Amino acid sequence: MQKPLSDPQTRIYTFIEEYSREFGRPPTNREIGQAVDIRSTGHVDYHLTMLEKKGYIERERKKSRGIRVVHEAPTGLRVHGLIAAGAPLDIFADDQQEILDLTQHARRDTREYVLQVRGSSMIEDHIADGDYVLVDPDAHVGDGDIIVATRKTATGEHGAATLKRIFKERDRVRLQPANQEMDPIYVGAAEWDREWSVQGKVTAVYRRC
Repeated sequence: MQKPLSDPQTRIYTFIEEYSREFGRPPTNREIGQAVDIRSTGHVDYHLTMLEKKGYIERERKKSRGIRVVHEAPTGLRVHGLIAAGAPLDIFADDQQEILDLTQHARRDTREYVLQVRGSSMIEDHIADGDYVLVDPDAHVGDGDIIVATRKTATGEHGAATLKRIFKERDRVRLQPANQEMDPIYVGAAEWDREWSVQGKVTAVYRRC
């Protein structure tokens, strides 16, 4: 079983495939860097080395275009980690290595990503513990939308995040659960601007049966 790819590696692999298909030859490191917005050719070379170690490409380092695709990359979106549906949970980015096949729903060249839910605060919105949510960091967020809210000053390495409906009130922000047994999280406007951020809007929910 092949090891999953990081986001930069997936973009690089996809570009190599598309470029090779269009031009009949592989791209150079510089062309790869320009295509995926990586300025350092050394960083490009690092990701190519990882692709080679993971078995996706073969390389002839003495040739500027010495890349050969070996396997097709797995389709789908990488599960970035866990998201709390309760009290904010420390984020462990890249802790999970699972690929979830959502290619029928995700946009091409999207920045959307997947989080797995932990907790029951959103069960009345039919989001249960163990479900997967598709998060769009570029979507417009309005009152009542389900969002990923991150508290940047939490003790975890990447902060702490929670899944809630957001409502911007006069002098505060209300993070509303969808569970009658749980209370909202109220954050003052100044604290919200200073310590919190919206990481994206939930656009889909997936559940394994």
